Amino acid sequence: MRDVKDLVGDEGLPNPYDDAGILRRYREAGGDLSEVIYLSLGETWCRAAPGLRNALAASLPPHCHGYSLSPYGFPALHSVLRTYITDTHQLETVAELGTDYEVAVSQCSTRNTMFHFGRLLVEESQEANAGKRIVIASTPGWDYTGVYTALGFEMRYFNVTSHTSYQPDHEEIHGLLRKARGDTDGPVLLVVNAQHNPTGANWYPSTVRAMIRSAVATGACILVDDAYYAVHNPDTTPTNTLRILLEELNPLPLEHRPRWLAVRSLGKQFHCNGWGIGALTAGSETVERLVTHLLPQYTYVSAIPLQAAMAAWLCDVSSETYLARQRAEYAAKRLHVTRRLTHDLGYPQSAFFPGECAAYLLMRIPPWCARGPHGEPRDFRVHCLARTGVLLGEAHMTTPGRLPNDSRGYVRLYLGTAPEVLDEALVRIREAGLTWNQPSVAGLSAAKTMEE
Repeated sequence: MRDVKDLVGDEGLPNPYDDAGILRRYREAGGDLSEVIYLSLGETWCRAAPGLRNALAASLPPHCHGYSLSPYGFPALHSVLRTYITDTHQLETVAELGTDYEVAVSQCSTRNTMFHFGRLLVEESQEANAGKRIVIASTPGWDYTGVYTALGFEMRYFNVTSHTSYQPDHEEIHGLLRKARGDTDGPVLLVVNAQHNPTGANWYPSTVRAMIRSAVATGACILVDDAYYAVHNPDTTPTNTLRILLEELNPLPLEHRPRWLAVRSLGKQFHCNGWGIGALTAGSETVERLVTHLLPQYTYVSAIPLQAAMAAWLCDVSSETYLARQRAEYAAKRLHVTRRLTHDLGYPQSAFFPGECAAYLLMRIPPWCARGPHGEPRDFRVHCLARTGVLLGEAHMTTPGRLPNDSRGYVRLYLGTAPEVLDEALVRIREAGLTWNQPSVAGLSAAKTMEE
């Protein structure tokens, strides 16, 4: 980072993002932003798939620089995604495209699509004069809280812990669903994130199936967050939640099926989060309500040149070659970081979870680092940045400007950057003495004022 403005813009304007404030304070305390290793948000900024960048640089259809009159997305990408989702989730033998499910382009991020799905549930509950609205999601987990509390939903959580390798307990979830249904006649929404963020655990297919059956039995709606479906170790078969869902819904008449939505991020696959492009899949009537009623209230289809480039890239066999290579790289980095944590930083195996999916490694804060010299709670991310120039991530994703729901004494280490960058970060952490057992005053540091 050459300057904080490269990421956060004008420092004189309000900015709710915690990382922006941390980086600004780091520079004000004398830290050199050009030396910062950023392992917090799952972002590289400079590692977008080369073939995808080439597709954007190539000649694009001339009509892609204006409005699209299709609410389903740029027609070329919409057509590609209908095939892509059907093929990569093996749906052809279990459901009928256009009847059991439909696909559209998710634009302005999958978060945006989740929000508008919530708007749909709110509208329907208001029309029916139904009671309060409840979302059930994992803790730790992604920032579903920020999406749905803004729409008036109440959040309830099921636990995933190191004791079960971050696999959910479907009996706990069933109990939460029954309790929620007893508490309201309004919508209850179960979030299934089988390639789990932030742990990298791949939830068992049997558990996911039991979760979906409980949701159907209690009349709950279902959100399938498949952001990292394509990001996994080569020897891992990602749990295919979308297929399992459609298998479970298949015996039900269309009019008796619950509202459901599946989102798939293409930015996570190809290191282009800023493009904001993904796929949304749902029952055909739900997709129609979303893209012909709710989304047009909000915006026209946007980023058409990016959608055109993505369509071309997904049709290129090199996109699959890229994903295969990326999966191998992630697996190698998980193994390498595991070795460094245990051999160089003294971490016991129980103090971190390398995972097999998604893009993060979850690691505990060394117990002696949790508090400052006078026993006060310490923000370990700030402490690590001040001592090493490495900014780690929150263990529990949260809405900007809000405290995490439940960090459990963990931080996330983003694995998507280059191997040599990860190595440098771990060397800095070791040399600063932020190891599992031995505090030290050695190493890099910013001005003391950063933590004051």
